[in-house]
Amino acid sequence: MFEKGKLSFWDIGTYLTVGCFASVVAAFYLFYGLSISFPNWVKDLKDFSGSLVIVVPIAFLLVGMLIEPIANWLVKYVEMLDFFKPREIRHKESLVNIVKKHLPYCEVESANLYRFCKAVVELKFQNSSHDIFLARFGFYRSMSVLLALIFIVNFFVFKCNSLNIIFNALTGFFAYIFLKRSQVFKNHMEEAVYYNYLALVVSKDEDKQ
Repeated sequence: MFEKGKLSFWDIGTYLTVGCFASVVAAFYLFYGLSISFPNWVKDLKDFSGSLVIVVPIAFLLVGMLIEPIANWLVKYVEMLDFFKPREIRHKESLVNIVKKHLPYCEVESANLYRFCKAVVELKFQNSSHDIFLARFGFYRSMSVLLALIFIVNFFVFKCNSLNIIFNALTGFFAYIFLKRSQVFKNHMEEAVYYNYLALVVSKDEDKQ
């Protein structure tokens, strides 16, 4: 999603931020949770600080790019369970029916309505709120999977005491909350696409009059 060498909301929110969090957590488990000795060569990294400014963000992006499709795949199966099923958009049926009335060709109705409207919106409104909702949706979805993974790993890495039980309970709670937030922003994203599409169509109709 690089555009003219610039990072998009999705790159920053879903790849870079999540990749940074995952890398820090992985380092914590390696050097503290698993009691692996801190390598001596890490102390010498300060001599390469100029290169690290470029390499580290790219590494975070790559880690985030690896996590995102895995999170996408896992959440699809998790959301099949009744407890994790997402809520539908309010008045979605009426909104979709209005959009269908403004389609340019009848053949579009047999295709994926959301994808068609999204393509039009991205073409005409490159900086629409849809991009922000998309980035936040991706961030919360990936973070929910990471927190769920931390929840599971903690049972094998740390001793079962009151402090760890409380921490794990909070981790599981936030994993659930982040999953629900991802579903909320997915609905916001879909609404934004439909309303932006309608705004574009209506403005064109007014120009013709």
